[in-house]
Amino acid sequence: MNTDADTLSSLAVQSDDLHVQPAPDVSTMLWACCGAAAVIAVVCIVCAVVLSRPRKARTPTQGAHAEGSDKRTWLARIDAVVHDHDTHRITADEAYSELAALARAFASARSGRPLATRTLRDLEHEPRTGNTDNWDALRMTIAALYPPEFADDDHPQAHSASVAQAAGWVADLVERWR
Repeated sequence: MNTDADTLSSLAVQSDDLHVQPAPDVSTMLWACCGAAAVIAVVCIVCAVVLSRPRKARTPTQGAHAEGSDKRTWLARIDAVVHDHDTHRITADEAYSELAALARAFASARSGRPLATRTLRDLEHEPRTGNTDNWDALRMTIAALYPPEFADDDHPQAHSASVAQAAGWVADLVERWR
């Protein structure tokens, strides 16, 4: 029968078997880790610099080759509104609204600015860049379309402009835009 003392003695290490071992050489491994850390640090810095730069806004195409720059297309759209009014497909108020939307859409397409939802007051405060005559013509056209579009029955003089006249104002804007 084994006693606890026998078990302990069999587990003990003999001191005459112990030999001093040299320290393991970790310098190569340490240099490899430092090199990898340096490469990772450089990659992180480059990513931070590249990704933190502001993105360059894509400039919409403007001028004669821009989509929607063909005046005949815009004039045809204006004529279509007049035709729809003349054939009673739309009311005069709807025609004025469509003509104002066409004037804004045309100016948006030609200038590259989002003008579709701009009110007359917004257009008055819009910065005048490029050909200032264009912006003046747009403001005057929208201002001329406002009275017939928003006039109530108490102001019949505001209804004196016909849809054909209003279409002429928008067509004039398209023709004169430079």
